[in-house]
Amino acid sequence: MKHIFALLIFASLSYAQLPERLLLASGQQLGSGARALGMAGTYTGIADDFSAVWWNPAGLAQVKRIEVQGSLVRSGFANTSTSSIAEREGETNVTRINNLGMVFPVPVYQGALSFALGYSQVTDYDRRTKATRIDGSGTQYAFDELESGRLGFWTLAGAVDVSPNLSLGGGLNYWRGAYEFTSTEREPDEHGELVNDVLITDKMGAWNLSFGALYRPGRIARFGVSYQSPMSMELKEEWDYDGDTGYNDYRMTYPAVYRLGASVAPGRWLAAADLEYRDWNSLKFKSDTPFDGVTKAEANQEIKDTYESTTRISLGGEYLFPAFGLRARAGYSFEPSNFKNAGDDADKGIFTLGMGVLIDRSVMLDVTARSTSYSETITSGLSEDIRSSQLLMTVSYRMQ
Repeated sequence: MKHIFALLIFASLSYAQLPERLLLASGQQLGSGARALGMAGTYTGIADDFSAVWWNPAGLAQVKRIEVQGSLVRSGFANTSTSSIAEREGETNVTRINNLGMVFPVPVYQGALSFALGYSQVTDYDRRTKATRIDGSGTQYAFDELESGRLGFWTLAGAVDVSPNLSLGGGLNYWRGAYEFTSTEREPDEHGELVNDVLITDKMGAWNLSFGALYRPGRIARFGVSYQSPMSMELKEEWDYDGDTGYNDYRMTYPAVYRLGASVAPGRWLAAADLEYRDWNSLKFKSDTPFDGVTKAEANQEIKDTYESTTRISLGGEYLFPAFGLRARAGYSFEPSNFKNAGDDADKGIFTLGMGVLIDRSVMLDVTARSTSYSETITSGLSEDIRSSQLLMTVSYRMQ
């Protein structure tokens, strides 16, 4: 028996149609590396450390010494759900690995050649929603939903200088992810109260490729482009709805990612700008859906009617204090909602602040704080105000 709760951010949204929130179109898209995120992910035209495997693999050619990098992220998610009868708050906090990897420059006659190997976790699903709603008959329902999980990739990447001013790079990426959703809904019945419990677990896997180019026309400017190919994600799902259990195994196509960026570094200053495009209309089911009564054709048509492409715009900057070996940085990113009718309140304006300290000429410590707030409509008469924040720390070691 296929079930209707799969892939829901809010399991109570829909019981007879495609859910509004599909797992591959949800979660908090973060990125990789505290320095990059300290400039709000404005890194396509910079990309000069291990995190380039995510932003622009061509930037790996700029790494001239063996580098080891590791990052941790502390994520906080708080929300306030409001209905006509109640206001309730939910909160989660979790600490995870953001990235861990190495870059290996290879001695060549001229130019540069570098390889990288490692892991980057770029999406998390951690959040809690507590709400009370009322149906058309006036019956009140209270539910408590908890989500956890992550999506990241292992990569083998490389970059080479094909001319004095141009680097090309690419990577082979193996994606792995896990997701867990639990929900308890309480509703009155003739015996007092009926409790419905839902448990959903998903495991995800896919392969894709990434490509990039970095052009350096002079000493102070860099221009970058990158492309991540679509991936056919396999989802293996188990569910338990009040003791009724089942299993689904299906595939969905995740859209390609296109990035364009530029940076200038006159003296101690660095300033950068990025554009990132994703065509969410190309999200689609490659197999039968896990939803009762919804065919693959019907689901893919509803995706096209519900989702829209997005363009993320980000600006960032950095200033070097050479006497202290200190870099201060800040950034702003505008990330529109991928729902056609979500409204302006669902768009995310993300502010970032960060700093980097050079320790003993070989070790760089970068710290970044990142925050945003936005609103979502869960269903008619029930809305949610969301506050999301991250604190990242990256340690990078480069051999002398």
